[in-house]
Amino acid sequence: MNLPLSTLGIFHTVVSVIALVFAAISLVREGVINPRSRTGRYYMIITVIACVSAFGLSRAGGFNPGHALALLILLLFGVALLAVRTQLFGRASAYVEVFCMSATLFFSLVPGINETFLRLPLRNPLSTDIDSPATQRALMVLFVLFLAGVGWQLLKVRAAVRQRAGGIIH
Repeated sequence: MNLPLSTLGIFHTVVSVIALVFAAISLVREGVINPRSRTGRYYMIITVIACVSAFGLSRAGGFNPGHALALLILLLFGVALLAVRTQLFGRASAYVEVFCMSATLFFSLVPGINETFLRLPLRNPLSTDIDSPATQRALMVLFVLFLAGVGWQLLKVRAAVRQRAGGIIH
């Protein structure tokens, strides 16, 4: 199956990969994607550009699941920033921030995996659509990694909150 990339598709792909690099750097350096750090801010800005560019992409025409994921990512960024800046969620704000930022990465990788499996290897792609067994297995592994990663991050946040509270969470 030959799926050529448009100029916008190439731009979107390059921008998306750059955003993923910043997410990875942030995760390695801080254990979370921190919207207050330089790499976290770059991840957010570049991901917003990727989300906006996604609205110009559609193989079938019209609104598609990729567009819905882009909207969801933008919504999650908004919730994470609310949590960071306003403490709207009270003591749960740090947890909400971590979950939302990690979820943006997860939802960015879903179409990335699907598109990669549809296109690679060039002569014999791994799948024909998102319902292909290879794609479904990869997405399941990604989901398990997401849950494990969020769980680990939330435990790390809990330990930091306990340490700041002198061992007592109020």
